[in-house]
Amino acid sequence: MTPALAVTPALSAAFADAMNRIGSFEPYPRVAVGVSGGSDSLALSLLLKGWVEARKGSLLALTVDHGLRHDAAVEACQVGVWLTARGIAHEILTWEGAKPNSGIQAAARDARYRLLTEYCRTHGILHLALAHHREDQAETVLLRFAKGSGVDGLAGMAAVREAGAVRLLRPLLDFPRERLAGMLTEAGQPWIDDPSNRSPAYARVRLRRMADTLAAEGWSPDRAADTARRAGRARRALETASAALLAQAAEVWPEGCLLLRSDLLLDMADDIALRSLARCLAMVGGEPYAPRLEAVERLYRTLLGNTLGGGRTLGGCRIIPYRDGRLLIAREPEAAAERTVLSGGEPVLWDGRFTVTAAQTEQGIVTRLGERPKASFPALEILPAVVRAGLPILLREDERIDVPKFTFVSEFSDRKEESDGPPVIARFTPREPLTAPAFSVV
Repeated sequence: MTPALAVTPALSAAFADAMNRIGSFEPYPRVAVGVSGGSDSLALSLLLKGWVEARKGSLLALTVDHGLRHDAAVEACQVGVWLTARGIAHEILTWEGAKPNSGIQAAARDARYRLLTEYCRTHGILHLALAHHREDQAETVLLRFAKGSGVDGLAGMAAVREAGAVRLLRPLLDFPRERLAGMLTEAGQPWIDDPSNRSPAYARVRLRRMADTLAAEGWSPDRAADTARRAGRARRALETASAALLAQAAEVWPEGCLLLRSDLLLDMADDIALRSLARCLAMVGGEPYAPRLEAVERLYRTLLGNTLGGGRTLGGCRIIPYRDGRLLIAREPEAAAERTVLSGGEPVLWDGRFTVTAAQTEQGIVTRLGERPKASFPALEILPAVVRAGLPILLREDERIDVPKFTFVSEFSDRKEESDGPPVIARFTPREPLTAPAFSVV
């Protein structure tokens, strides 16, 4: 028989307060929680169960089997047994396919987030809770400080973040690890210790081994959390100001480029201008990661000094002087090297920027237009050459080419095949939007 869960009134009230500070929830909330089997995520699952039941909602626990250790599948099943005994529904998601030879920890983290958020999105679950706690936040701040991060890095992890159709919730950021483990111990609930949490190969483990030394110098998780809150407020203010600037200064085209008014950009405080410039590069470049701050600062200095000349390349983008003192920021054509098979009716993401869809009868390879003669594509002649060269086309087996209709809106979602409709649609759907909800500080 499973022992009763020992959640003290004080702990239950503290958790409810953390959830209230995160924001409003719909009636009868549906929440998913990522559960590795460690003490932190198991504690979060059990706390969420009480919170959800009090609101007549539902809770689903999701465990990702990365397939990196021979015991992983067995451990995932064991987590399911524990949670089922507590009345919590459980699903296992598997990371399939080849694994990289290097950077495996980062790749596993990315795969975990992708699997969890995709499951929530496809099942209509708006909230995904993660078990990062106070010590995780402190380690994040310290690691980012060591790497020279600015305000964004020192703000640490947000308690709530919009990730497309899913909200990522971290309600335990103010809870110490020991308090969570103590709750499980009192309930007689075992957990799984991941051996990687003891391996000195990882920076977080090395930091934990230095905890006494750091404490002697005045560092503590509480002080790190205070730093994160203060930096978070500054980050939020900068993001709000940057969004206001971009609303005035940026003109986004459905062909995946934008025009930026340099006069408005250079009239702002440096931190706001740098942030705005970086957002433009991240959206247009389609790269998994934004360019490093030092590189954006170098570009910004060329703009301040009016030494851009014929242009620069950064973050997979070309930055070129355009008309009326504006900057054209376009995808670097040579970087758009992806070739993706398209089969009619099934959308594909090409170059991290365009969702390309074709009618049921269409198929071929989506690749870049490149340096093909512009006279062959009269609909694109008005575009700057650098923009045109980086656009996707559908290359058929017989070498015929279809140029998509470029748009911000999907036109195939409810469309039946029509003889006079465009055979191919390319919807500009960049990985990073130009603006996003400001950083959450709770």
